[in-house]
Amino acid sequence: MRPLPLRVRLTAWYAAILACTFAAAGGGVWWTIRESINRTVDQDLRSRLLALRRYLEMEMRENGGPLLEELAEPAAFLPSGADYRIADPRGRWLVQSPASRKWAPPAPVSSLPALGRIETIEAGGESIRLLSAPVPIGTAQLGLPLDAFEKMLGRFTWTVLLASPLLLLLASAGGYWMSGRALEPVDRIIRTAGQIEARSLSGRLPLRGSGDELDRLSGTLNSMFARLEAAFRRITQFTADASHELRTPVAIIRTTAELARAKPRREAEYTQALDRILIESERTSRMLDDLMLLARADAHSMDIAREPLDLAEVVRDACSNADVLAEAAGIRLEKQPFAECAIEGDEPALRRLLLILLDNAVKYTPRGGHVTVSLRRQDSAAEVRIRDTGIGIPIEFLPHIFERFYRVSKDRSRATGGTGLGLSIARWIAEQHGGEIRVESTPGAGSEFCVRLPLA
Repeated sequence: MRPLPLRVRLTAWYAAILACTFAAAGGGVWWTIRESINRTVDQDLRSRLLALRRYLEMEMRENGGPLLEELAEPAAFLPSGADYRIADPRGRWLVQSPASRKWAPPAPVSSLPALGRIETIEAGGESIRLLSAPVPIGTAQLGLPLDAFEKMLGRFTWTVLLASPLLLLLASAGGYWMSGRALEPVDRIIRTAGQIEARSLSGRLPLRGSGDELDRLSGTLNSMFARLEAAFRRITQFTADASHELRTPVAIIRTTAELARAKPRREAEYTQALDRILIESERTSRMLDDLMLLARADAHSMDIAREPLDLAEVVRDACSNADVLAEAAGIRLEKQPFAECAIEGDEPALRRLLLILLDNAVKYTPRGGHVTVSLRRQDSAAEVRIRDTGIGIPIEFLPHIFERFYRVSKDRSRATGGTGLGLSIARWIAEQHGGEIRVESTPGAGSEFCVRLPLA
């Protein structure tokens, strides 16, 4: 079953809550009015009882007791409108108003509190608020009819019962209209978001500038679309660059094999062709390994081992391997004193990071230059600095050198044998250890890479 639209559900919830509110408010008002009526009538009965007691006490002081004829005329001691009757201590009626003859017998004097007992009774088809209390000559009962009050309360009840559905209907219609107005920006967000696809990721949701929740939602979705667009572009560029980089060695391998098979050749020529195929195959294998590493890193499916180690030993080991490259390139590798730095990390990964930086420093430093490696403690981090006297990097290219397949000069790949993935891998390794890589460079004067890793 298709779910109801959000606008309908909001209106239904609004109507249900409003109905409960009406019921609670109406019940509360009804109860309050009823209690107010009872309190008002009770105060009137108690004031009448007080007047009766004063009259009886005065008559007993002056005449030794009230005259029954005077008691039969309540105008002397009671306001009009009340019915009453008085019984002696043995329960015999001394005086009764006509309407009081229908009331139930009073309780014994001994069981009544001094202030009397008030209750509501039914007598002759009408409700009576009845006060039974002791008086100097026995027991008195005073009663006031509640019919007028109950009629008023009944009119209020019917007014509430009849008006509430109409008010609820009008309020629900207003709520439906208001929810439509409130959800209109949501519909606009849905329509705009539905138009954004892989070929049009540059689309953005409109912002009204109101700063409300929907505006913040639109801003959040726009940020998400921007991240998706950037990620999609990186993936597209990454795929295109990977295809381009792999196409060249595959073409060389295929062309070399085809030429070797085109006609009989000398053994030296076959050996030369096989050597070329082997070199390109090794280069392609390294590139595929790097691509697999970065793909696993993007998928967060590759973990970095963490174990205590001395970073100075890792730097010495990497420099020992780089000595061979520097000597072959005619470059002097200078190693300044290495401070002992205890860290937690993956030794092979850190060694690879340092070899990537050392290899780049050697590749782009002319013969006769030198590369300087230092390790020191700086605050709560270890800093490895690798400085060369190479060709340097123009300042406009510095923000991009850690991007995959990015090269300052597009013709360096064949000359240096690089794939443009080394610095991306180096940055990923540093970040996996909670560190970072910074670079400073001056064209024609060399570059300095700084790796910061947190101490253990």
